[in-house]
Amino acid sequence: MAVTGHCCQVGRVHAGGYLLTLAETLPVAWRRRAPVTLILVAGAAGAAQVVTDSPVTDFSKIGVLVLFFTVASQSRQIVAVIMAALTPAGLLAAGVIDRSSTADELMILYVQFALAAGLGFAARYRRRLAVEQAERLAREEGERARAVAAAERRRLARELHDVVVHALSVISIQANAARSVMEVAPDELRACLLAIEAVSREAWTEMRLFLDQEGDGAPPGPGLTHLAGLVERFEQIGLSVDLVVTGNVRPLPAGVDLCAYRIVQESLTNVLRHAGQDRAQVAVGYGERSVHLEIANTARGIAQAHTGKAAHHGMRALHERARLAGGELSVEEASGRFTVRARLPTEASA
Repeated sequence: MAVTGHCCQVGRVHAGGYLLTLAETLPVAWRRRAPVTLILVAGAAGAAQVVTDSPVTDFSKIGVLVLFFTVASQSRQIVAVIMAALTPAGLLAAGVIDRSSTADELMILYVQFALAAGLGFAARYRRRLAVEQAERLAREEGERARAVAAAERRRLARELHDVVVHALSVISIQANAARSVMEVAPDELRACLLAIEAVSREAWTEMRLFLDQEGDGAPPGPGLTHLAGLVERFEQIGLSVDLVVTGNVRPLPAGVDLCAYRIVQESLTNVLRHAGQDRAQVAVGYGERSVHLEIANTARGIAQAHTGKAAHHGMRALHERARLAGGELSVEEASGRFTVRARLPTEASA
């Protein structure tokens, strides 16, 4: 860049010198549009000042430095590097042409251009880091959104599985019972059909309630306070259930409450599906920091219980439910008695 150190020269001021100074400073106003072109224009004006021995002011020198900074920070990197590499040669050529410039003046000018280039490259680096960080944050946000969507789909699948499996199990049992009494017991046939109607309506209502509340972010559905109604419906279709509740009964976090209800519902559905008309016991114990569940059935008909793929899938779903709620679940079979035990935390953080 042909800007020399004779900035203190005040003689031989003429109109051409002022025009060349304007040519060096005015491009600063458009530096972001075409920095390379404009710095070449400013550099040519500076070279003309040296050749014509026109005064070089600090004002014009500052304009060239600003343009040089803009090239280093915003132009293509290869262009900025070439420009920075050629700067010492340009300053040396200016010193050869303008013999009035001393070595100290050229060194100061070179340091100024080096500082402008360094600041420009630093700005380029910071901008690149900001872009990379924004892209990384966007990717992470996208991954989080996909993970949340996947978790929501899994939650929806679990809820629909429990509702549908329970309803279909009851409907299947009642339909078989209705077929067996169709010709001989009209009253029992009517009771079976009413049970099918009731469980179908209940499943439909629960599914619609669940889907309507999806946008709220809170797990919808029943909880342990609805166990009495659940037991009553099972007893209406032939499964006698003994329900025992101990401890300090209190509201639970929504997710834990729903999880506990589903564990009881799925366990009783398995009893009904595999043991036929039988008895089952449900024990709910409220502890200080957790709630304990135990669902067990009598021995009759249990030998083939939980041996099918659907049953195993249901047990895996219960294990997953308990884990997501921060608790644990175990299934034991001894002497034909099948027992499901679960412990779920009752703290709000669950």
